[in-house]
Amino acid sequence: MKLPEEQVKRFWKDGFLIVENLLDENEVVRLREHAEWVASGEAPHIPGQQLQVEPRVLQGKDQAETYGDSLRKMSHLAFYDETFEAHARNPKILDIIESLLGPDIKLYQDQLFMKPPRIGSRQRYHQDMPLGFHIDPPDMVTCWAALSDSTIENGCVWMLPGTHQFGIIERSKWETYEQMSLESRLPEEQPVELKAGSCSFHHGLILHSSRPNLTEKRRRGYATHYVSAKCHYTASPEKNDAMLVRGRSIPGCI
Repeated sequence: MKLPEEQVKRFWKDGFLIVENLLDENEVVRLREHAEWVASGEAPHIPGQQLQVEPRVLQGKDQAETYGDSLRKMSHLAFYDETFEAHARNPKILDIIESLLGPDIKLYQDQLFMKPPRIGSRQRYHQDMPLGFHIDPPDMVTCWAALSDSTIENGCVWMLPGTHQFGIIERSKWETYEQMSLESRLPEEQPVELKAGSCSFHHGLILHSSRPNLTEKRRRGYATHYVSAKCHYTASPEKNDAMLVRGRSIPGCI
């Protein structure tokens, strides 16, 4: 099911798009329960270095009731685990990605943002692509799938519409936007509140952030980062493990 042309145009104008109820209840429950099992630290096939603890917990400034609720995020899961890989290959998601990037698609990375209750930390304003996505051109789109309701109160993502059109932005400018947000001087930023099962799609160059989770509810979101298979890989070739999920690999490209 391809995106209507109107939605494609909106994505390229704003840099992000919300698709409500893309995943059904069974898909959400299966992913969420599997995520909680991996987060317990009991999944032998997931390397421990893929599980990142909240900084304040590491520093001894905060405590969590369980190991899973101490985690900030888990990453590269689809490259080790069949359940997460199946999600990354979900045709409903790939149809939308194909509408935006074309028919040849690779999964570059994934991140399951845990945002635990009470201690889930703020993510400062940033662009994804400059943070470890070594591709040219920057043909990258992320699907951010809500595994639980994502609200302003529990730390949903906030977007700065249109900023993907500026290319790679100096990191000092990221900090300027961050400070303006902290001081409530950034009226153009928009919250992306999602019900469980809804997904947002955002460009790899849009500036975005998320706020702390000060509630008693978990905020789980699984981000799968897709790139066009026509992109060139600009870092060490031996570190490129991008997974073909639709179409074909292109000789000389990622």
